[in-house]
Amino acid sequence: MSSDPITSSSTDRPPSHSTVWRDLAWVIAAAVLAMVLGAAFDVSERAYRLTRGMERFQLDELPGTLFVLSIGLAWFAWRRYRDARRELGYRRRLEEQAEQLLADNRRLANQALQAQELERRHMARELHDELGQYLNAISLDAARIRDLSSEREPEIHRISLGVIHSATHVYREIGGMIRRLRPIGLDEFGLPSALEHCVDGWRERLPEASFSVTIEGDFSGLSDTLTITLYRLVQEGLTNVSKFARRSRVELFMVRAPREAQNASGASNACGTATPTQIDEIVVTMADDGPGTDLTQPRAGLGLIGMRERVEALGGEFHVASEPQRGFLFCARLPAQAGLAEPVN
Repeated sequence: MSSDPITSSSTDRPPSHSTVWRDLAWVIAAAVLAMVLGAAFDVSERAYRLTRGMERFQLDELPGTLFVLSIGLAWFAWRRYRDARRELGYRRRLEEQAEQLLADNRRLANQALQAQELERRHMARELHDELGQYLNAISLDAARIRDLSSEREPEIHRISLGVIHSATHVYREIGGMIRRLRPIGLDEFGLPSALEHCVDGWRERLPEASFSVTIEGDFSGLSDTLTITLYRLVQEGLTNVSKFARRSRVELFMVRAPREAQNASGASNACGTATPTQIDEIVVTMADDGPGTDLTQPRAGLGLIGMRERVEALGGEFHVASEPQRGFLFCARLPAQAGLAEPVN
């Protein structure tokens, strides 16, 4: 993708009219200087005396030939300049179209992620409210049957115990599905608490790994899309740790803080430099000292691709660094205002 037109170097811009007239003035000045020097040193007379002895070769016609050649070369250069300008304009239009298509793709990806999370939230609510209540009712009815048949109907008593066991198992599985669909505590307690609860769960699953969590800044007021994206990034990072670095030390760092950046409007101060502005952003970094991987080799999984798509759909940046036997690190930078202005219809 091409660089932003505001931050592009001056060499990417077409020459201004003032530059064209300045170059033309240099050409005229050089021609006048050549005429003055030729008149002062009698260049034509000297050339005639040198070529007079070779009249049969028509060398005295060389100045006129060179004049026509210079006119032809100037015409040739002008034609090539016009073609270059036309090609430059065509490439600039293609770059603008590519940037527009990329922006549209990111917007569509962002809306798709929002729709996906809304559907997950709806499914989690339905599982909890509908199936959860029916399973509780089944468990209560089976417990009543168990109590009534404990002495008179041993077969019914045994079946009721099996129903209670099955209902409990299904309820437990549905609880796991709800946690995967919608993180526990994310809506009630906020992102930091939900992340700490998520890391605590992985501490139980990976007793040989050690986890360090640092969360700094205020994470209130974020859009639901950005909040769930940050959670999914950490969740996917921990999943990768469970697959490839089960005995490593994992460090998670998340901070919300402003950083200075060049003014997007291109405003300049009295010195001619761009005015710095404060951008409120969130940085997520997760690193482990596991076996690492060779990033130059193709990967079969889609975890990193999904993480990158989530971040870039919100206008952020995603970077990965890893080498064999030297651990793995990913860093995501996202604007804190991402997702606030584009609700899903």
